[in-house]
Amino acid sequence: MPEIRELAAKPTTEQFARIARAIDASAEVVSTRRLIGGISCRMDVLEFTSSVGKAGTTNKVVVRQYGPWHKDDDPHPGAIEAVVLDLLSKNSVAAPSLILDKKATTIMGNRTIVTSFIDGRPKLVPHDLFDWSEQMVGAISKVHGTPLTPKVRKLLPSLYTGFERLFTRDEPSEAIAQHPLGNALWEAAKNLWPSVSKTEDHIVHADYWPGNTLWRDDKLLAIVDWEEPRLGEPTWDIAVIVQDAACFGMDIEDAVVSQHRRTSGRMLKDYDFWRMVVALSEMPDPGIWVEGYRALGGIALTAKNVREFHTASVEQLLARV
Repeated sequence: MPEIRELAAKPTTEQFARIARAIDASAEVVSTRRLIGGISCRMDVLEFTSSVGKAGTTNKVVVRQYGPWHKDDDPHPGAIEAVVLDLLSKNSVAAPSLILDKKATTIMGNRTIVTSFIDGRPKLVPHDLFDWSEQMVGAISKVHGTPLTPKVRKLLPSLYTGFERLFTRDEPSEAIAQHPLGNALWEAAKNLWPSVSKTEDHIVHADYWPGNTLWRDDKLLAIVDWEEPRLGEPTWDIAVIVQDAACFGMDIEDAVVSQHRRTSGRMLKDYDFWRMVVALSEMPDPGIWVEGYRALGGIALTAKNVREFHTASVEQLLARV
């Protein structure tokens, strides 16, 4: 079970007012509400009147506070997210726009950014699985194709650091070893690791599951939660899409792989390896994520169902090697 950590406190009325005035000097707060989700960040929607544009209009933004346990992180996830959101916005990628960074941190007294509000919800139960898959792949492929700036190259960690530690161990982690197929899958991935391509020429989201996307009227509006992007191989994000869906009984592999080829013009490197790594990260018990899916409007499966789907996917991967 993941460790439950205390999130940042709810902003005070005065803090909300100061955030609004930092965006528009004449702003008045209309309403605030907390957003669902936010495992490592507290997120609040702030609505305020605006003197910019048509009289009487209101604006909405998201106040995003990082958990106190991040305070000594270097680089801090807030610094990473601010830089990446700025880059994505300049390249017309479907993601929130950065509005305030350092000023918001000063007002809140802890690391905070303010982003644009996007009126959408995660779509975990697609009406059209093929169209949903195409949009998921198309959006993330645009991220992967975003040109890297020297600032981004310097700030973003490598995707491979944690995996280097995992696959140079003499034995798998305790979490992996607890799963009946954990040792076999870890051994298979460990054997492939030395030959895996380790490019650092692309931004990867690194947590690209449907809960980190926003949709409206069956259209993908934005990719959110840019706390932990990495420099690495885009196949990682594609593998996350496919393996996550597999755990919830959705077979989208063929659609995703073919759409990626059409959208990006490049082949997926070391695809089976990255699927294995995602499956390993879900051990020992992928069933614990059921409640999170339900909270976001996900499919009505039991933890037992998810465990069975996950085991079937691992057996399929092992049969390929």
